[in-house]
Amino acid sequence: MTKISSLNHFFKCLGGLALGLIFYIFFITVFNKSLADYDLWGYLSFGRLLWEEGFFPYQDVFAYTPTKPLWVYHEWLTGVVFFCLVKYWGPESLQLIRYLSALLTVYLVCSAALKKGGSLSNILMIIIPSVLLISFGYVPVRAQIFTFLFFILTLYILEYSKKTESITVLRWLPVIQIFWCNFHGGFVSGLGLIFLYALGEGLARKKIAVVYLKWGMIASLATLINPYGIDYWIYTVHAVFMPRPEITEWYSAATALKSKVYTFPVTLFLVMSFIMIFFSFLRKKKDITELLVIAVVVYWGTAHVRHGIFLGLIFGAYMPAYLSEYVDAGGSGKKSFKFLINFLPVIFSSLLIIIYFYVYPIKQINFAPSFRFAVVAGSYPTKAIDWMKNNHIKGNILPHFEWGEYLIWSCYPDCRVAMDGRYETVYQSSTHKEYFDFSYGRNNWDIFLKKYPHDIVLLKAGTKIHSLMIHEKDWHIVYYDNISVLFMKKNSAHKL
Repeated sequence: MTKISSLNHFFKCLGGLALGLIFYIFFITVFNKSLADYDLWGYLSFGRLLWEEGFFPYQDVFAYTPTKPLWVYHEWLTGVVFFCLVKYWGPESLQLIRYLSALLTVYLVCSAALKKGGSLSNILMIIIPSVLLISFGYVPVRAQIFTFLFFILTLYILEYSKKTESITVLRWLPVIQIFWCNFHGGFVSGLGLIFLYALGEGLARKKIAVVYLKWGMIASLATLINPYGIDYWIYTVHAVFMPRPEITEWYSAATALKSKVYTFPVTLFLVMSFIMIFFSFLRKKKDITELLVIAVVVYWGTAHVRHGIFLGLIFGAYMPAYLSEYVDAGGSGKKSFKFLINFLPVIFSSLLIIIYFYVYPIKQINFAPSFRFAVVAGSYPTKAIDWMKNNHIKGNILPHFEWGEYLIWSCYPDCRVAMDGRYETVYQSSTHKEYFDFSYGRNNWDIFLKKYPHDIVLLKAGTKIHSLMIHEKDWHIVYYDNISVLFMKKNSAHKL
C-alpha cells in the first residue's frame, strides 16, 4: 500500500511538473515579442529631457506646429523610469520589466480567483483564455502594462477586503493611485473599480460599501499628487471622452471586425464576454457588485478594442469560482454533470490555443524569453533617417503618424515634427484634425501642407497621400525605398 501511495505521489508530482513546463512554454511563446512599440520613443524622449537636459518639460519642445500651453504627459514617470533603465542597463531591461509585469499580473489574477473560491484545476484552465487576451496588451513595452498590473492589484485588494471583512488592506489603495496616476492615465479604471464595488455593496445593503466609498474618495484625492495638479484631471476628463476615429486600437469591436483589424482578440473578447455574462446570470446567488463590474468592463471593451484586455483580467479572476459553484451544484450523484463542467473548459482552452497559433504561427518553440528589441526597416523608416543624417538634412519634418515619436527620439534637436503619437496630450484639436485630413488624403488635405513651415515630408510608401504629394509642384522626391518616401521643397536650402 505504501509503494502504491509513493508511486501515485511520484506520478502526481511528475504531472504537476509537466503541466508547469507546458504553461511556462505557453507563457514565453505568447509574450515573447520583440518589436519596439511606436509610443516607446515618446517615453524615452521625455526621460532624456529630464535626465540629460535637467528640466521638467511643461511645454512641448519637439513640435513646430501649434501646441497646448501646458503639456500634460500622463505617462511621464514611465518615460523617466524607462530612459534610466535603457541608459544604465540597456534595452533588455525593458523586456525584463515587461515579462515580470506580465508574470505578476497573471499571479494576481490567479490569487484573486483563489480568494473568490475557485478551484486550482478551474484556475489552470481559465487562465489560458485570460492570458491569450491579456497578451495583446503586452506585445510591445508600453505604459499600459502598469495599468493592467495596478488594476488587478486593486481588484485583489477589494476582493480580499470583501472576503475577510478587513478594512486595513484598503489603505494601500491611495498609495497605488499615487504611483499609477504618474505611470499612466489608466488610473481612472482603478478608481472606477473601487466605486463600482462601493455601489454594488451598497445596493446589497452591506456596511462595507461606506468604507469602499471613503477609501475611493481618498484614493481620488491621492491622484492630485502629480506634477500638474488639478490640470491633470482636467486633461483626463477630456481624454476619457475624446473621439479617436483614426487610431485603430480605439475602434469599437464592431468597427474593428468590419475593418478586419484585431480580428482574433476582438472575437475572443466577444466569446469570453458571452460566457461570463451567461454564467454570472445563471448563478443562484447573484453578486450585484460582480454584475456591475462585468457590465462596465464588457461595455468599455465593446466601445474600444484596447479596453478588452480588462475582460481578460476579470474573466480570470471571476470565472473559476463560477465553474466551481456549478460543479458543487451538481451534487455527488450527478457525476456526468461534474465531468461535463470540468471537461468544457479543457475543450475551450485547447481550441483557443489551436486557433491562436493558427492565426499567429510560430517558427520555433522558445524555451527562454527573448530580451532584444527589434527596430526593423519593415516597420520603421530607419534607412530614410540614415540617409537624412548622412546628407546632413535638418529642419521641420511632416511625418507618417506612427513614425513621429521615433523621429523625436532619433532626430531631435536637429529636427522637429508636425505631429506624433502624443497628439492628444500636446497638439491643439484643430491641428491634429488638419493633420489627419492630410494623412488620409481627405478633402482639403493640402491645407495642412501649406499652412505650416514644413521642410521635409516623410511618408509611408504606397499610401494615398504619397500619390497626392507626387503631383505637388513645389515638392519633389529625394529618397525612396520599400517602406518610406522623402519629399523636400524644390527651393530647399539643402544641397543634395
